[in-house]
Amino acid sequence: MKPTDEALAERRARVAKRWELTDEVVLLRAGQPAGWSGTDQHFAFLPHPDVAYLTAVGSPGTTLAYDATADGWELFGPRFTPERLVWEQPPTPVGRPLDELEEWLAQRSDRTLIELGAGAAMPEVLPAPAESVDESAPDGAAGETPEPTPEATVLRLSAAVALERMTKDEAELDDIRRAAAASTAGFEWVYAHAAPGMTEREIQIGMEAQFYAAGAPRVAYDSIVASGAHGAYLHYVYAGDDPLRPATRAIEAGDLLLIDAGAQFGGYASDVTRTMVVGADPTDEQQFLWNVVLSAQQQTIDMCRPGAVWKEVHLAAARILGAGLVEMGLLRGDPTELVTEGVVALFFPHGLGHLLGLSVHDITSVPYSREPSDDPVLAKLGPNRVLEPGMVTTVEPGIYFIDALLGDPARREKFAESVVWERVDELRGFGGIRIEDDVLVTDGDPEVLTAAIAKPIRIG
Repeated sequence: MKPTDEALAERRARVAKRWELTDEVVLLRAGQPAGWSGTDQHFAFLPHPDVAYLTAVGSPGTTLAYDATADGWELFGPRFTPERLVWEQPPTPVGRPLDELEEWLAQRSDRTLIELGAGAAMPEVLPAPAESVDESAPDGAAGETPEPTPEATVLRLSAAVALERMTKDEAELDDIRRAAAASTAGFEWVYAHAAPGMTEREIQIGMEAQFYAAGAPRVAYDSIVASGAHGAYLHYVYAGDDPLRPATRAIEAGDLLLIDAGAQFGGYASDVTRTMVVGADPTDEQQFLWNVVLSAQQQTIDMCRPGAVWKEVHLAAARILGAGLVEMGLLRGDPTELVTEGVVALFFPHGLGHLLGLSVHDITSVPYSREPSDDPVLAKLGPNRVLEPGMVTTVEPGIYFIDALLGDPARREKFAESVVWERVDELRGFGGIRIEDDVLVTDGDPEVLTAAIAKPIRIG
């Protein structure tokens, strides 16, 4: 549901409190559509998520302004000329006309202007922390705190908005639930209609049509519909090979079908993955590995409670997956050591999940809790956050047989003692298994927002 004016005012007040500004002026711009090169067409537009969070408005050009002196906010929205209205329907009018923004800024031209949202110039690296005391100053005199750079200020203010967006209010949760309901309709269509002989593209079209029929205005991201060996590409999407003449694959009986897809509602995403065997009973290997992945997901969902450190939840999933690979005879050794050494990352090379909200990978543009890691176990972890009530995270363990990793001579030599390569090589072409749900952290038990979407191991 759309947040009330009172709820939006509360969001803005919390952000302003975090900013701790005195006389600055801040602009948050929604952005403008990007044009297709060589044409008069544009890519589909989505507003910058910080602007969407603080305004619940999605029109291109929308700008939210903040005057720290008055502690006041002003919303400016686009208005179309008569000539433009010949070709396009008008945007919903909000706030003051965007044409008045220039005069509003001119009245504050002696103040520091900070651009956020689509207009922000984010630093490429984190600024070094400022020191408040100069130990080498004579007589122990305190050193001056250096003025923050403009880039550091942009980062600090953007991070403040991100910290507010990390926990969801009731209006946001309602939109995520409605997105999940539309996703449920799509997956139910797949379970009822997918069969050998259908192409990946046919299944994608049928599923997404149900998203739209259930009220979703768009998909949250490019749907992944990957059969057979295609499931080993973590982000396998239609037309990823050639946008002009894309290929698609017909599903064969006994294939694994990995679908990672989700509807969007009110700008908020759902993100769901299911993996099924189509048109045949699962093989022993398919059944065993599917159960291992499901067990890892169930156990780590239960860990999604206040105070849990995401790194530890991720490592728990990796140990469960590693134990399964050892039991199946694909790896040798202690699962904990295999995780630490990076062996399990050959088969589980991504993080366990990510925050979900106005972006499907929510709040990834602002580094706020960790430095990048070269550790193969943690490199794709995502922010190492402590879970809090109100956070929505995905939980998506998986096991994959990825040729680019398993066929790499350096890795085969490095892990010669830990990996039973002759057994692994028999499963090259197996594809992958991933199971994913959207989980709300509460004061009590975790709530699985996508629990209505069944997890069949066989369809068709």
